[in-house]
Amino acid sequence: MVAARGGQAEALPGLLRFVAIPLAGALLFLLFLHLGFPYDRLAGGLAERLGQATGTQIRFAALAPRLSLLGPGVEATGVTATLSAGERIEIERAFLRPAWSLAWLRGRPALHFDLTAVDLANLPLAGALPGASLEGKADLRVNLVLGGEDLAADFDFSARDGSLALPGLPMAVPFTSFAGELALGGESLLELANVALEGPLVSALASGTLGRGASVASSPLAIDLEITAQPGMQAPLQAAGIELGPEGSRKLQLTGTPIRPEIR
Repeated sequence: MVAARGGQAEALPGLLRFVAIPLAGALLFLLFLHLGFPYDRLAGGLAERLGQATGTQIRFAALAPRLSLLGPGVEATGVTATLSAGERIEIERAFLRPAWSLAWLRGRPALHFDLTAVDLANLPLAGALPGASLEGKADLRVNLVLGGEDLAADFDFSARDGSLALPGLPMAVPFTSFAGELALGGESLLELANVALEGPLVSALASGTLGRGASVASSPLAIDLEITAQPGMQAPLQAAGIELGPEGSRKLQLTGTPIRPEIR
């Protein structure tokens, strides 16, 4: 037993010499390479590649290295994304790193974004869905897979102090918080999960899908929705055809299309 422990103790310096020290050296080399890389030269090519993948024109005010617990990346400030119709989406800060994804094994790069203080008012919702609008500031965490014919991405979003307007609703609904998970690509155009809205007039929970159609407005809806409305909001909802229970709550299903929703 003593001899075995002595052998292990003697093996430890060898392990440090031949494995740990070279590994630490390699990590330090990668760290200094990461910190010293000429990111200003990278900015133009990165913006062009991301623009091609998302159908936008992207500009950075500045680009710099940053380390995170899940890997090294780059941080951009003063980001502007200009859509094909001319709308400008302003993002205060964006952190980009390689995503932990099996897509790399299929030859498709996968990227992770943390986006801070995205102005929702400039999102082109009305163009895709007439009568819809969204206001407020949001933080988003995005995983984007490049290289396919269709855009594949999933989002976690968290918005605050804004409002949401949808076709069929008599007024924009103010919220103090609006958060959830979205996924683009696959069999559905959009998947929703754990979407929660909290506000002074109404709170809602939603999950489901928006299928694929000729346009967003004509795509089929299949969404489970639970609504709780304050007294001041119950009459407008009933006028829109949403009958509520005695406590102002109801579980319902949205079918039809976004432009002509049906409530069951």
